[in-house]
Amino acid sequence: MGLFDLFRKKSDEEIFLEAVEKKDYLEIERLGKKLLKEKPQELSTLRHYAEALVKLGKKEEAEEVLLNFAKKKVEEDYYDLAIPVLKRILKINPTNIKAIRLLVDIYKKKELYYEAFKLLLEGYKKAKNSKVKEKILRELIEEFVNEGFHPVFFEKYGDILHTKGEKEKALVNFMLAANMYLPLKNFNGALRTLLKARKIERRENIDRQIVETLPYIDRKKAIKILEKVLVNYSTDLDFLNFTVEVFKRNEALDFLSSFAKGLSRPRLKYALLSLIELKLGEVEEAEEFLNRLKLIDSNLYNKIVAKTKVSLEEVPLSLEEETTELPEPEEVLQVLEEAIEDFKEQEIKENNLKEEVMELSKDGTKFISVAEALLGLGRYDEAIESAKRALNTRQALKATAIIAEALKNKGEFSQALSFLFDQIERESFKEEEKARLKGLVGEIYKESGDKEKALTWYKEAAKVLKEDEELKRKIEELEKEINGRG
Repeated sequence: MGLFDLFRKKSDEEIFLEAVEKKDYLEIERLGKKLLKEKPQELSTLRHYAEALVKLGKKEEAEEVLLNFAKKKVEEDYYDLAIPVLKRILKINPTNIKAIRLLVDIYKKKELYYEAFKLLLEGYKKAKNSKVKEKILRELIEEFVNEGFHPVFFEKYGDILHTKGEKEKALVNFMLAANMYLPLKNFNGALRTLLKARKIERRENIDRQIVETLPYIDRKKAIKILEKVLVNYSTDLDFLNFTVEVFKRNEALDFLSSFAKGLSRPRLKYALLSLIELKLGEVEEAEEFLNRLKLIDSNLYNKIVAKTKVSLEEVPLSLEEETTELPEPEEVLQVLEEAIEDFKEQEIKENNLKEEVMELSKDGTKFISVAEALLGLGRYDEAIESAKRALNTRQALKATAIIAEALKNKGEFSQALSFLFDQIERESFKEEEKARLKGLVGEIYKESGDKEKALTWYKEAAKVLKEDEELKRKIEELEKEINGRG
């Protein structure tokens, strides 16, 4: 060190650094304020100054200084400089609403959607002691979920609502998530959220969606879920038929047959096996199962025979003891809880999430997914509004069907018919699509009690949909009802 250096007056910067080293927070505060006036963009000075303010109990002042710096950097598009500063604010005060808003906006601009969502969730969880902040953060989450539009956002928000005891709102979010996982072919995610919804409330539409996802998942995992679902529908021919049709459509009847043979409940076992064999056209194989079913439940036997129009020979068989008791609710819940654990979500990657958000935004898919979920929950007006947003996309046929179904379920038959008549005239629909809509007109007339008009419209649809077996069956049934009445 030279003689000059011994007598040279130290600069404010040097004294400041010495104070930092000594942890002299009063000196850091005094000099930091002065230095920042001269060089307001000096990040190192700002960091030490804010730290001193916190140590001196001036947290609000520290937050304000850091926030002003972050805002300036955002205005200059220096997001990477603003992010660590905002994170520092949130270490001081995890529920600083201004910092959360600004950091969420930055993440959205950088397309880091999951980071933004996690930030909002963490803030919400930590705001439990402040009703005002909790309310604001909840509104921000709901705004983000509806804007970001990815099933994981709806699912995680549903988890929070469920823990807070808001079961109905949680149910809605789980169903919305499930209906968005499906078009992304994330069947594990769809099943996981459907099971979460079913834990809250058992509804037939939820059970039907669960059945529809099972052919796409691991067979061993599917077995225990399928049994717990079907045991509640062992005498419901429509549900059992639906189940068989789902597995047939997915070329998985061999699995369903193997599953049924392993059941310890004869009624469900023989009902399923007979329906499977009949679906395969194997009438002789179905006979033995149906005759065994007749000994256990003649009413269900008669329903199957009447619906399938199969003629059977009586075969002497011994009676099997039927298990009549249903599983305890606790047992069912335990199985569902285990199943949810089996389908834990995978690590979320921002790039994948961004692509999936874009996928859901194509061709009205997200509006249809939401509309289908709301329709299943009986929220018809909301379902209609969502479906309307897809009427001018490639999902127009689905949108039309959802709106008509919602109006029908509301009992507004004339409005549903008027809407369908208008849609049938659309030039953008192909002849087969128009025929599908004519079939819907028939459904609505049938529901309203006008069987003659229902039959007329079914036949109009059948002129194009000549191979539609379900439509043929509806026509035959209506003709019998009308002729029988006459």
